Amino acid sequence: MVLGNDDIKNEIAKAALDRREANFSGKTIKSLSLSEKDLDHGINLENALITGNVFLADTAVGGDINMANAVVDGSFFFGRGKLMGDLILEKAWIGQTINMVGLNITGSLKFGEARVNGFVSLTKAVVLGDIDFRKIEVRNYSHGDLKIKGDIFFKSAQINGSLYLDQSIITGNINLDGALIRRNLSAKNLNIEGSLSLLNSIYPLDLADFAGTPPEKINR
Repeated sequence: MVLGNDDIKNEIAKAALDRREANFSGKTIKSLSLSEKDLDHGINLENALITGNVFLADTAVGGDINMANAVVDGSFFFGRGKLMGDLILEKAWIGQTINMVGLNITGSLKFGEARVNGFVSLTKAVVLGDIDFRKIEVRNYSHGDLKIKGDIFFKSAQINGSLYLDQSIITGNINLDGALIRRNLSAKNLNIEGSLSLLNSIYPLDLADFAGTPPEKINR
């Protein structure tokens, strides 16, 4: 059974009445479009299959969004919104891009071992917790004449915790230009075809660890 918009709205309304997270764990969903919403509780999409896009523009979520082991055939957009919890995409598969420009997150981003085709953007995002991108794969995406490099953008982002990029596989570049990282930056054993750019970024130099990453790949 594939859940449509009415099924999603009904579960979210019921979850609000029950004061619990909306539960779509293990479900197949056509698409998830919740733009400009104010949700009091989190969303559980663990092991879910979403055959279209996830679109959460300008939405506030009062809890975690758990998409561990989920599959999204399309793209994931959560721009300019607010998340009062963690965003969990551990071992998730995203068929196209992830765009979280300007997102405000009170928790952490947990993307360990996720696979993304196309870019991941956290440009101008504010993250109060950590960003864990260990062993993430961000690969180039192409469809007909459309070609998107497998880049990660943290340009002008504010990360109040730590950023972990260890052992990630990136077919494009990682852009940290103008970013602020208050705790440690770890980018050990990067497998990156482009470069890691740190121009005008601020991070504790004594806690930064680039062991195993070719120095010529780091642009400071």
